[in-house]
Amino acid sequence: MSKRHTKTAGIIWQQGDVRQMDQIPSESIDVAFDKGTLDVWIHGNPWNPPDDVLDNTARYVREVFRVLKLDGMFIYVTYRQPHFVKPLLNCQGVDWDITAEVLGCSDSSFDYHGFVLTKVMPRAADSRATRPK
Repeated sequence: MSKRHTKTAGIIWQQGDVRQMDQIPSESIDVAFDKGTLDVWIHGNPWNPPDDVLDNTARYVREVFRVLKLDGMFIYVTYRQPHFVKPLLNCQGVDWDITAEVLGCSDSSFDYHGFVLTKVMPRAADSRATRPK
């Protein structure tokens, strides 16, 4: 991507594990975009996701939250239904303002959805529920 977009100013292309982005300082990114990465880790029963789904998605979402500046945006595009995705995006340790829209569909395909997650000031105590063991 770096070679392909040499004329694009203001964008730095890096390769790494999105669940552990130690090379990126906290609160240094304005916008993060995902089309497919988060979806790779989601499998199994959407009503009761397996522990590895909860772990991998939470690690990724928390890292995106960490590197985004306050009011930074995480844009996520997926075919997954909002009622299954929102609990994964609202994992413990993050505080988002989330909007979701249907971006398009056709008679021969499922709807796809665009989520815009805006990082907001963290609450004094994280009130998010965790799944009982």
